[in-house]
Amino acid sequence: MYLRRAEMVAAVGLLGVIVAVVLAGTVGRYVGRPVVWSDEVAQALFVWLAMLAADLTLQRSGHFRIDALVGLLPPRLRRLIELAIKVTIAVLLVYLVYYGMALVRLSDPRPLPMTGVPSSFAAAALPVAYGLMFITVIEQILRHLQGRPESDGAGREVM
Repeated sequence: MYLRRAEMVAAVGLLGVIVAVVLAGTVGRYVGRPVVWSDEVAQALFVWLAMLAADLTLQRSGHFRIDALVGLLPPRLRRLIELAIKVTIAVLLVYLVYYGMALVRLSDPRPLPMTGVPSSFAAAALPVAYGLMFITVIEQILRHLQGRPESDGAGREVM
């Protein structure tokens, strides 16, 4: 629960910082004193925001899904298929964390041109977010095994 709250606070904070940085860059260009690093910082922070938002969306089962065929199946078989899908997603996320870490290592030596911040800062958003998504999917699997329905964040049950 605290992790989820921290994610939401981080996402909202990142959005605020991105807006402030882009605004500063825009105003700076308008008055003839450009903030040369603003685009670079905004882009790096946007990667983090997008990846955090992906996990926040997963927590609410908000990602696009086509369940027309699964919805036609008997409830027991439908639950089994849903569980298999969640387990498959968990395995895929472990794979993505592993290769996300490799991407961080590969991008480490190159600094961003304007700030000098290692490009691995933006790349690190991937394995971190995939790890958070893995935690989310494991929680969903446990709820599924306990027979507790998932919520979409708006109070509607999702299977």
